[in-house]
Amino acid sequence: MSGVKNIKASFNGSIDNFNLDVKFTMPIEGITALFGPSGCGKTTILRCLAGLNKLPGYLFFGDEVWQNENQFINAHERSIGYVFQEANLFPHLSVRKNLNYGAQRAKAHYLKERFHFNDVVELLGIQHLLERNTVSLSGGERQRIAIGRAILAQPKFLLMDEPLSALDKVSKRNIFFCFEKLQREFKLPILYVSHDIDEVAKLSGHIIALDNGKKITEGPATDVLAQLKLSTSLSARIIGHDLEKKLTWVQYKEQTLSIPLQDNPIGALLKIDFQSY
Repeated sequence: MSGVKNIKASFNGSIDNFNLDVKFTMPIEGITALFGPSGCGKTTILRCLAGLNKLPGYLFFGDEVWQNENQFINAHERSIGYVFQEANLFPHLSVRKNLNYGAQRAKAHYLKERFHFNDVVELLGIQHLLERNTVSLSGGERQRIAIGRAILAQPKFLLMDEPLSALDKVSKRNIFFCFEKLQREFKLPILYVSHDIDEVAKLSGHIIALDNGKKITEGPATDVLAQLKLSTSLSARIIGHDLEKKLTWVQYKEQTLSIPLQDNPIGALLKIDFQSY
């Protein structure tokens, strides 16, 4: 299998009454988006990829077998970086020491240093934050530190679980810029989870679209976005507004979606045409 440039995964089973049945292939380069409404299985897939959940199936990282019917590589042996929606930094440590925690994990597992401390700090633009306490940082700064810590653990594969969902537009724009530099300079494959189609369109080169634990479609971003825009419209009920983030939350069946802010009251039915978003 030498020279294989794909990550291939298949998971089929149940966790806490949620059924997952997916099979997909993504490139070992660039950003792939795992896209779909809340509750469709995105985080469960990330946990399976990371080795935190075990479901029947397989996972091949290029020519490496991380899971099949005969073997299961444990989470700490998979060389995966994981960035959560909340940064989860250590509040008692400085920014520098939080970053060094990732580097120490890499040394403990005898991983080759591909990403150097100074290079990561420069790429993320966090030199001026190194001696700061993490509790005094903004949301965008905290996420950049979390990304840096994950990269300094020397992963082969970076998983991001809606890391921008709690950030304002300026912070998101800064992180977008970091992602572009990360791809250009480090060539680290990223699987990026989002239910925000605008984020997905801006960031990803490849998309895997999900609904209710199953894959709807996958492929190059331009092709998948075109398919999603051609999807039939749906009727959803407004359940809330976030005026600060300019979002409206709607309920469709048992799923929650975020769309641009609407001038309709809570409880109103709204027809959503994905071509508009």
